[in-house]
Amino acid sequence: MNKNEKYNVCESEVQMLNLNTNNHQNDIQLIVNALSKKSKKTLSRKQNALRKQAQYFSPLYRDFIYKIISNTSLKIENKYNDGYITPIGEISSDTHLKKRQKNKIYTDIDDIDTLPHELGHAVDFWFSHINTLTNTVVLSNNKTLKEIFDEEFENKQEEIYQIVMDEYKNIINSNINDKAYDVLIENMPSYLELQNHKCNLQDKELTKKRRIIQSKLYESGFVETYYLLYQRKCFSILNNKYSPILDALSSKYDFDGLFLDHHQYSYYQLSNKRPVQEFFANLFASKVTSKKSQFDYLITLLPKSYEAFEELFFIFYDHIQTNKRFIDVNKKGQ
Repeated sequence: MNKNEKYNVCESEVQMLNLNTNNHQNDIQLIVNALSKKSKKTLSRKQNALRKQAQYFSPLYRDFIYKIISNTSLKIENKYNDGYITPIGEISSDTHLKKRQKNKIYTDIDDIDTLPHELGHAVDFWFSHINTLTNTVVLSNNKTLKEIFDEEFENKQEEIYQIVMDEYKNIINSNINDKAYDVLIENMPSYLELQNHKCNLQDKELTKKRRIIQSKLYESGFVETYYLLYQRKCFSILNNKYSPILDALSSKYDFDGLFLDHHQYSYYQLSNKRPVQEFFANLFASKVTSKKSQFDYLITLLPKSYEAFEELFFIFYDHIQTNKRFIDVNKKGQ
């Protein structure tokens, strides 16, 4: 078996292996215990939340998740209504994938979707925040995930955006009225401008400007339409179907105010590596929690990127599960 064949792991085989060998209840408790040890002050006191979090991970990957969480180089702390990862100590620039980067995750343990996503980042940053796995590991087609994703997404982003937004328009108009989507899109810049001008009654000029914008939004029907959009959760259908794709699109299009899953457009302007990093973290979270419905649309719209993610995921999975060093992995530049 050559190296490429070795990493072309059939997921059904992995599932069968785990189903036959794992005591799933034991895996849940192992994850709970591992999380408790990470922060006795912020996590150990939230046993019910920890159990719900552990149960949220797919039984197929709980032992794998336990090994990631229990790694001594990863710290985790509970933080209300937030989620991010930061490096601890010196950031390595070594591309040999030897020395484990120390990281700390801040996560709201009561929001079960946050930790799986941040663990995806921790995997990508396993050796360095500079030389991430998505940008360093060369896959079977001699390209990194970043190279594959950038190329495919650049070619298809307008097509995907049109597909998604046409569907959103149909959903909004059918749930509110046939002009609702246009009212929202046409007035969204004014609404976001209002959000940026915080109320300050001491500033008469600003107050006057806010009132003009508010009047325009009321007269256009935006306020009522926006309320109905939120009340009827029109956005939930798209978020359930397209979440990883929506986040990728938000690196090119501004989704602020539309209730769609995304990062702020400005976040992606800080580094050209962030789109693929978020893409990997989103897919990692979907995979280890078995949100398979999101993969159906992803496979159709970004098949090459999805295939590359799967290969990179199982390269990492194989090495962690068998306690192997990463000395046999092809790196960019070698």
